[in-house]
Amino acid sequence: MIRRMFLSLPVVLLAIVLVPNMAGTARAADDEAAIGALWEAFSAATVAGDAEAWLALWDDEAIQMPPGEPARDKAELAATAPEIFAAYPVKAMASKPEETVVAGDWAYSRGSFDMVQVMQGKDVRLTGKFLTILKRQDDGSWKIYRDMFNSNGR
Repeated sequence: MIRRMFLSLPVVLLAIVLVPNMAGTARAADDEAAIGALWEAFSAATVAGDAEAWLALWDDEAIQMPPGEPARDKAELAATAPEIFAAYPVKAMASKPEETVVAGDWAYSRGSFDMVQVMQGKDVRLTGKFLTILKRQDDGSWKIYRDMFNSNGR
């Protein structure tokens, strides 16, 4: 009887270690899928020129750090996004997260983008990269908290 107990002890200990970890792995996969969906929504809102839908993807304390310009908070984004979307329409955009790491209620996403934007009446293809910190919201969704990006040149 004691021998059986000792033989089954490693199995029980292994289950104690693996089962919570498997649940964490499933949640991480769900979080990564949700963040991937956020990037799809980001691209779709940009192409649609829908500043309201685009802004809904940003946390209330968000800061965007564009290249060659000062950082902008969400209020500044809200004030300028409609004008920028109208002045520089985007015909196509793909945001591709290449690395997403989730740590509790925070995550970062590193990836690339490929877009066709109208500039001075001409279609211009732009490619670039981004590094974004995301924050889990009280409802479990993810929003952009900090965002940096730049282009690869023309």
